[in-house]
Amino acid sequence: MKFHTLIAISLLSAASVTAAEADAIRPLSGRNLAGRVTVDGAPRQGVVVSDGINVVVTDENGVYQMNTSGRQHVFVSVPSDCRIPLKDGMPKIYEEIEFKDGKKPLQIDFNLESQPKATKFKLLAMADVQPGDLVEIAMLDEQIMPGMIEFASTLSGNVYGISLGDIVWNNPGLYDSYNYHITRMGIPVFPVIGNHDHNEFVHDDTLSDKEFRDTFGPTYYSCNIGDWHLVVLDDVLMSGIRGRGDYTGEITPQQMDWLRRDLSHVDKDKSLIVAMHIPTSRRNAPAHINNAAELYDILKDFNDVRILSGHTHYNFKTDIASNITEQTLASMMGAFWNGDICDDGSPRGFAMYEFDGNRIVDNYYKGSTTPKDYQIKIYRPEEASYRFGKDADGKPLKIDNDSILVNVFFWHTDWKVEIKEDNGEWTELSNQFALDPAAVKLLQGKNPWEKRPSAEPTKRNDHMFLYKPTRRKWKSVTVRATDPYGNVYITTEKRK
Repeated sequence: MKFHTLIAISLLSAASVTAAEADAIRPLSGRNLAGRVTVDGAPRQGVVVSDGINVVVTDENGVYQMNTSGRQHVFVSVPSDCRIPLKDGMPKIYEEIEFKDGKKPLQIDFNLESQPKATKFKLLAMADVQPGDLVEIAMLDEQIMPGMIEFASTLSGNVYGISLGDIVWNNPGLYDSYNYHITRMGIPVFPVIGNHDHNEFVHDDTLSDKEFRDTFGPTYYSCNIGDWHLVVLDDVLMSGIRGRGDYTGEITPQQMDWLRRDLSHVDKDKSLIVAMHIPTSRRNAPAHINNAAELYDILKDFNDVRILSGHTHYNFKTDIASNITEQTLASMMGAFWNGDICDDGSPRGFAMYEFDGNRIVDNYYKGSTTPKDYQIKIYRPEEASYRFGKDADGKPLKIDNDSILVNVFFWHTDWKVEIKEDNGEWTELSNQFALDPAAVKLLQGKNPWEKRPSAEPTKRNDHMFLYKPTRRKWKSVTVRATDPYGNVYITTEKRK
């Protein structure tokens, strides 16, 4: 399926109007930006257009007008019965605001194409792709993209993607390379800005994201897909004075004001996808962005709100309210490009969401090189002892020859995890915090071979399950994990 958009930009002048300028809009007093939104060539009323501060709606002639100052982009919140415009395979719902030679006002038109409302669609969500040099671009190309491309080719219907920040690792010069590889999947991928997407040598929040804006457009925006309203936010407040880590997790007051205005045009029975980089909350740690409560208050009245985030490099889900949940995804690069697993032992990969109306009907995690049903890892006792960490000789700090450890990568409290010895009865398991043994063996400590030396197994991993077999001579154990969408994953591990 091909997507197209035609963007017309023209300067309005006080001079006489030519035939070619017959569609020129005479601006109202105090307005310096105007335009017309058409769908299949016909003016469309009620379309939301914004520059990130002003949020206006087109009139019966499809015309919007605003007074803009200091803004780089104007963007259209694409209606749900229109195609998402693309340029070079990437979403392009915005245009540059350029007052050429100081002439004002400016006219920017958005000419959209209709398509049937996507009541059913799929979303591929990834986080922290994070290539930092050409070596890692090659690793992305050779190790990750083949599996991603193959998987994307199996998806039918309306399919979209979203990349939840840290698109690169402190190297804006790699944005074009990222775009080239990601667009090979053949689906439009919405961009989200992360802390590593800011220029670390520019000590200002707004100026440090200029390369990102020049490549991807605005750092916050919205559009409509089916019965869902997609909102992308920038929750990285960058200072950079003390280095690349000098930032806070915070949504600026300007964005909060914009979000209120944007959502005022969305019916409350719609569901929301709210995407950002830094998690607003964490199930397994007492951490929030600074103004999470204000954000939740703005979102609280909508049918179903799904916040998507990355940043931590491991998987967890957080219940915020009865209608607000947050899914934080493991990193697509794995543990800083050091092998094919993440800090929590999950395979590096992405999440898939399937939507029907205003509901999510399926959601699962998919390793970029592992099959869809690989959702569980069972560690026999000799391996499970590594949950305590390892010593300088690479041996477990503590030996437990009796217990089995299970990692259910995408587990949440609404899952059911059970274990069975040989042909015995099923026993339900409870989760606990533990280091993943494979992550310990691969990543713990200073390893001279590591591409980046800062990767460590996370202590915040709470999708782990411990079981002590009741039979001394057990032969095998089988784990069954059932998610709230009815997916049942079963894995068996035999005793050596």
